Amino acid sequence: MIWTICRRDLIFFFSTPLAWLVLFAWCLIINFIFYVFDLLPAFGSPTYQPLFYDSVNLGTKILVLLAPALTMNSFALERSQGTMQLLQTVPVREWQLLLGKFLSCWVMLLTLVLATLPQIIVLYFVSSLHGPSLCAAYLGYFLLSGLFAAIGVWISLIVDSPIAAYVLTFGAIIFLFLIGFLSEYDGIVGSIGHFLGLGSRLEGFISGNLSLGQIVFFICLIGVFLSFSITALRARRIYG
Repeated sequence: MIWTICRRDLIFFFSTPLAWLVLFAWCLIINFIFYVFDLLPAFGSPTYQPLFYDSVNLGTKILVLLAPALTMNSFALERSQGTMQLLQTVPVREWQLLLGKFLSCWVMLLTLVLATLPQIIVLYFVSSLHGPSLCAAYLGYFLLSGLFAAIGVWISLIVDSPIAAYVLTFGAIIFLFLIGFLSEYDGIVGSIGHFLGLGSRLEGFISGNLSLGQIVFFICLIGVFLSFSITALRARRIYG
């Protein structure tokens, strides 16, 4: 049932122009960043950071803009089209419906990540690649995409308009990045900024200095937003 829901959303999504516009914009921007910030310096002075560092680092920031466009329709579009009540009456449990929607959004975001693999092939021929650092960077992409999908599905459940879902999802993601600046302060405020800030958490993945705590942080945060979503979905079924 989970795969059925996921497959239904993926077929619908990739049959719309929005999917291909987002994919085109992503490929255009990320390949430009790769060429200007990573590939050209490879033929100049030597660098002490991985050649894919800038494209992955800036790519996570570009994903902030595009991810809400891929997740805003998960539930909000169902309500705007009048199919939400029908979807709630089918013989499927809340967690199955939620996971189907979540996985479809995650797969959409991972499609963007997979579109960067030709860059790795190019770097393989022009330079040496450090396997562990590369795997850590793409693990960061993987977990960050899951977090964006979880946030997008939750907000799409609590608002009625896809446009409102986009704006609020974008705002929530930006907030998680901005809260990291609180780490510059002392005391409890600084501790909260250091613990919740996405920027410092992602830096470990991108630079290759990975720790188990960073992985657990993303998994737990994904679980938190999925628990918010299941609560909102049950409330929708009870109160309409």
